[in-house]
Amino acid sequence: ADDVARDDLTTQIAAAITQAIDYYKEERLFWTDTRDETFATVADQSAYDVDDDAAIPLFIKIDAMFLEDSDGIQYGPLDRLDQKLMEQLLDSSAASGRPDSWSYFNDTFYFHPVPDDAYTVRPMGQIEIAAPSSDAEADNRWMTKGFELIRCAAKANLYVHTIKEDGPAAVFAMSAERQLGMLRRDSSKRTATGHIVATQF
Repeated sequence: ADDVARDDLTTQIAAAITQAIDYYKEERLFWTDTRDETFATVADQSAYDVDDDAAIPLFIKIDAMFLEDSDGIQYGPLDRLDQKLMEQLLDSSAASGRPDSWSYFNDTFYFHPVPDDAYTVRPMGQIEIAAPSSDAEADNRWMTKGFELIRCAAKANLYVHTIKEDGPAAVFAMSAERQLGMLRRDSSKRTATGHIVATQF
């Protein structure tokens, strides 16, 4: 409201912020990576979805999957399988045991062999970060780590859809892209190994 010098656009500003977050939510930035989400398997259950853990459908990209048994022994990374192969394995085999492979399809994790016990599953990868649930929510990462990006993008949305001024909209859209470039570079610096990997041609 201060940036656009308007105090009559509270609802529109909130909508513009939400639209900006929705637009960028699949960008892989350093604060969208996680290794902290876990859930437990159940004996004789091969598939796990939102009913088993609310975070499962929020994964955008999964880099690896790890498993821990009741004795605290960790296994992994487990093998990722194509869903067609997973379907064949689950259809043709009633074997149960400690899972050594997984797949992700339609916001659902599948494991083979079918778990024979409760194991703690820990996916590692990119997860969707929700927009703030209210103006009073503290420490939302879009409002801390991505503040300038969302600030510029929300103003661009506001000028295009509400204020109807193309000039400022274009300026703020370019500013948002500059902010995104800076965040991508920062993310790359934090995750790059500095190792060169040989490739066969």
